Amino acid sequence: MGLLTLHHLVEVVVVIVLGRHLQGAARTFSLVKGERPTPALQLFAIANAIVIYKALVMRVDPRLAIPGLLGFACSLALFEFARRTIRGKFFSYAFSHDLPQFLLTSGPYSYIRNPFYASYLLAYVAAAILFPGIATLGVLVMMGILLTKAARYEESKFQHSALAEEYKAYKQRTGRFIPRLY
Repeated sequence: MGLLTLHHLVEVVVVIVLGRHLQGAARTFSLVKGERPTPALQLFAIANAIVIYKALVMRVDPRLAIPGLLGFACSLALFEFARRTIRGKFFSYAFSHDLPQFLLTSGPYSYIRNPFYASYLLAYVAAAILFPGIATLGVLVMMGILLTKAARYEESKFQHSALAEEYKAYKQRTGRFIPRLY
């Protein structure tokens, strides 16, 4: 596969995966009545714009193409698995102030507590592999911090809900973004 062909493949994969994340999230998550999405969620658009820009202007090192593309493919697979698992259930936007009404422990939720956030992080790791540099490293760090804060906030909501004891046991057997190995 020539460099030009590889470059176009990477462009297409990056746009499809990040586009699907944004479009899929908009269709999957709901606003809590009376709330507006937090402005912090605009960082997704900024991060994705930086990554797409890098995909359009940077040449890809062929040695980094397989791990980077594999990361994007796994990100999309995890995102779709999580999205299909929650179909028909109310899931609010990140940083919403609602209390959880149920604990989902099937599908990817049987292994990790935050599969959507993990899928986003995996895409940003893949971008940092494909397009090494300060911009993609900055995106990875910025989004890592944002998604960790979002996950901690979601977890604190469970601790203040009627599901606190059930969630505590669930938390002990699952990882936040990576499955527990024990």
